[in-house]
Amino acid sequence: MKILKVITGLLGLVIVLIVAAIIIVPLVVEPNDFREDIVAKVKEATGRDLQINGDIELSLFPWLGLELGELKLSNAKGFDAASFASIKQAAVKVKLMPLLSKQVEVDRVLLDGLVLNLAKAKDGRTNWDDLAGADKAQTYKHKTTSERRSDRSDSKTAMPLAGLVIGGVNISNASVSWRDDSSGQQVSIQQLNLQIGAITPGQPVDLKLDFIVDNQAPAIKANIQLSGSPHLSTRMDQLDISKLILSVDAKGDLLNGKPLKLKLEAGVALNLLSQHLKLNGLQLSVNGLVLSGDLAATDLANEPAFSGELKLADLNLREWLTQHDLPLPVTTDATVLTRVALAMKLNGTAKNLDVKKLTLVLDDSNLTGNLKVNNLASVMPAIGFNLNVDAIDLDRYLPPPADEPASAKAGKTIPAKEPSVTTKSGVQSEPELLPVELLRQLDINGLFHVGRLTVKELLAEDVELKVKAKDGHIKVDQQVKRFYQGSLQSAVIIDVRGREPLLQITKQVSNIEAEPLLQDLMDDGRLRGTGRFNANLKTRGNTEQAFRRHLNGDIGFRFEKGAVKGIDLAQTVRETWAKIKGKPVPPASEKPETDFSELAGTAVITKGILVNRDLMVKSPFLRVDGKGRVDLIQEQLNYRLTTTIVKSMEGQGSNDMQDLMGVPVPVKISGPFAEPKIRPDMDELAKRLLTSKVEQKIEEKLKGKLPDALKDKLRDFFH
Repeated sequence: MKILKVITGLLGLVIVLIVAAIIIVPLVVEPNDFREDIVAKVKEATGRDLQINGDIELSLFPWLGLELGELKLSNAKGFDAASFASIKQAAVKVKLMPLLSKQVEVDRVLLDGLVLNLAKAKDGRTNWDDLAGADKAQTYKHKTTSERRSDRSDSKTAMPLAGLVIGGVNISNASVSWRDDSSGQQVSIQQLNLQIGAITPGQPVDLKLDFIVDNQAPAIKANIQLSGSPHLSTRMDQLDISKLILSVDAKGDLLNGKPLKLKLEAGVALNLLSQHLKLNGLQLSVNGLVLSGDLAATDLANEPAFSGELKLADLNLREWLTQHDLPLPVTTDATVLTRVALAMKLNGTAKNLDVKKLTLVLDDSNLTGNLKVNNLASVMPAIGFNLNVDAIDLDRYLPPPADEPASAKAGKTIPAKEPSVTTKSGVQSEPELLPVELLRQLDINGLFHVGRLTVKELLAEDVELKVKAKDGHIKVDQQVKRFYQGSLQSAVIIDVRGREPLLQITKQVSNIEAEPLLQDLMDDGRLRGTGRFNANLKTRGNTEQAFRRHLNGDIGFRFEKGAVKGIDLAQTVRETWAKIKGKPVPPASEKPETDFSELAGTAVITKGILVNRDLMVKSPFLRVDGKGRVDLIQEQLNYRLTTTIVKSMEGQGSNDMQDLMGVPVPVKISGPFAEPKIRPDMDELAKRLLTSKVEQKIEEKLKGKLPDALKDKLRDFFH
């Protein structure tokens, strides 16, 4: 019984002492009396001056608390700002009694008027290098292995908390500035306010944050607001935010003076152990552009990977760009880009991206397919695709054609010339046609299909394009199954692996209708008929002139049951014959043309010179043979056509040309491409007429008296 009395007495004495301390200490101890000691200790530890302009208040029960008034900590030497950090008011309180059972209950933490000036000098020094953090890191660096093990052992054996409750955090009117004299960067965070509600494990917390970011170069100022309800599980392994909302309202030089209004909403689920993240109900709005979907990421700390679905709502892109003073592409059709929408499924990593079920709506066109991009971190990623477009008129999206010169409007073609480039030595050189360095880096393997394509007013249907590019070797295979009632196949190979680019083109067109093709291509359907065309060409170099100088290969064509418009060879023969006879020139047709049952020929190109020896045109009344050369480098023609009347041309405006039956009529075509001269070779015609008369007289005199072999030799002699 005496022992119980002693214990009871001791407990009573302890309680009395505690109560006395709680009552007496605040009355006896004045924390403001220790200002000079605090200032001296700070000076000793950091070398900085601490100013305590406000009161220091201390409380013990039921809350162990500290309240501070205005404080200022001086800046490091060599930096302009008067202070490194300052506060107007701060307060923190911890409930005393729960501490005995390792329960931490913190009242609302208050911090008002924080000002933090961070800076970096031109020599790389920062204005916090001299503070205790750097010294502690250095001290730890020089600790022995056993000392570091002891530190870790102490941390492991530290008694864990039984519970933690925080009444909230309230930071108001704070600002942080950053100045980097080594790069000239200046940015500040102003009017920062942070409100966090009561923090209890397993319960959602109200969060509100707003501040202003002011960047100097480029000049941009943004008002940022963040809100949500974070929920940390009791095991502290799962963080959920039911509705995270981020708003950004910015303007500045970077935005061409136009405001940027961005809003992001999403539900967030983050597993802190597995580092898996989910964004559900994601919705991003940027000045009316709305992107929505769901995203998920895994292994964020080591090898992040992501997947999800995204959708861009219907957008009038032309109007959106105009509203934000962003440049509009110059298009022939001013009504395009009024509807753009996008949807996709995607997954990938930091290195690779895989897009599936891609759907893009562009005005009246729909694109679908898949896309892969590998080696995202490289300068030129590897791209693979399989895309399909139902129909598109590219002419609507291309810039309008430049005004034609007067000579072109008069029917003359003037080849476009690229401006020359002047080198450092003052010598003018031609511009390069191929971006060689870019082509060497391409890594592409893709298939592109278009149901209906219009480009340069040419119509192609069921178009398939295969592209393969790797290590400087590029091949493009094209197949058009319906091309002006025919079909087209072509292949283009560009090889830039060597010192200069090599180019190879093969093309084959079958059963094509020439008139509508030329009408769409040149607005002048000069040739009518059904035919085929083939070409096999090679060249090298990287300028237009080099392409022409080194061009080699062959071409061939054949057209049937058609006409050549704009040229009436029969009329040319009639006019020539009338001049020889001294008779009036017969009137020309208002729509001159030369009908043919067959038009064919081949040509060989050697070092930019095209040579043709077998042009052949057959018509009911005429036979035309042609041969000559075309200088593709100088753009000059030197060609000869030989026209022979094989049937009476009565009904064609002439019945007085029997003397020309069977007599070849030569026609010269010469001069530049832009203005070729077409004229009969009168000397050659006179010679052939005379030869024809002599042959006729000999035939009449010796009719039936000469053997056939001798007749042939005689005919060869006159020709």
